[in-house]
Amino acid sequence: MDKSEKFAWRIPWKGIALTFMVSMSALVIVVWKMANPTRVLQELGEYPLTYFFGALFFVLAAWVVDGQRIGTLAKAAGHDVPWWQMAITLGAANFLTLVTPFAGGGGALVVYFLYRRGLKGSTATAIVMAGGLAGQLSLASLGLLVFSTLKNVPPDLASYINGVRIGALLYIAVLITLLVLIVRSKRFFKWIFRRKDQSRPAVWIEEFRESMYYIFVRRGPYFLKCFAIAFFYYVVYFTGSFLLLSGFGVYSPWLRYGIAVLFGIAPVFSPIPGGAGVAEGIAWFVLDGVLTADLLSTFIVLWRSVVFYIPIVLGGTIFALMAMKWASKVILPEEPDHTKG
Repeated sequence: MDKSEKFAWRIPWKGIALTFMVSMSALVIVVWKMANPTRVLQELGEYPLTYFFGALFFVLAAWVVDGQRIGTLAKAAGHDVPWWQMAITLGAANFLTLVTPFAGGGGALVVYFLYRRGLKGSTATAIVMAGGLAGQLSLASLGLLVFSTLKNVPPDLASYINGVRIGALLYIAVLITLLVLIVRSKRFFKWIFRRKDQSRPAVWIEEFRESMYYIFVRRGPYFLKCFAIAFFYYVVYFTGSFLLLSGFGVYSPWLRYGIAVLFGIAPVFSPIPGGAGVAEGIAWFVLDGVLTADLLSTFIVLWRSVVFYIPIVLGGTIFALMAMKWASKVILPEEPDHTKG
């Protein structure tokens, strides 16, 4: 590669377009087929702005909290990252998460950010992977805690919430099993590479395994701190949806928060970017009969704006600025690897 050649960052326009098309289609179906558009616009104009901006504040504040989840594990690996840089990076990563299936697009950006900060690619990947496991464990734990302590649940929701509770418990068991396998994987990797395979992939995988082991075993307290931060992140993030629902005064406060958690979990396991359509369906199932069609449509529009559209605009702007900055300072293959020596 010629040194003057610039690395071309490719913004996932197809994913963004697909996400907006599917999400907007879901909104159109809700508003035009199930509600009166004029009434929805009227309700939007009458909705208390305090709840709207309060919800937006908590959703964006969650970026700052989430940045410390990764920052804690980076510190465990002996690398300090300023909290504000992690917060900005997580904002851009959140943009990629919202426009990719299963909310999985932001991890690669964080890996690249840590790599540019001087960490080996294998170590950066291990940090993001460990942070992801901590995040999934905390999400399932919060769901299990909330759904296990709900009282006076309406009969039509009781069986559904019980199913989610069981699902959260099984998910926790799967994640813990995965953690144990990672920690106990040394013999497995030795068996795979028993022929003393020294290829680059083999070396990379062994470094990755060692980094994971180091984080989980030798820096266990850091991982526990990461779990606690991730738990707090979801508490803050779901408070946004809770406040939006509070503007309509539905259900008791704790049940209202439980429903907010339910809305937040759905997009994570959806193959559709941003969980477009999935959360709307759940909202319609849970709130049908509690809110009129016009009010329910109003809530969906507000919810999508706060947790999806506005974060995409803000996160996309941050991502574009980061991409342009990085493109002008790209690490070229023929240059010395800054992570060695």
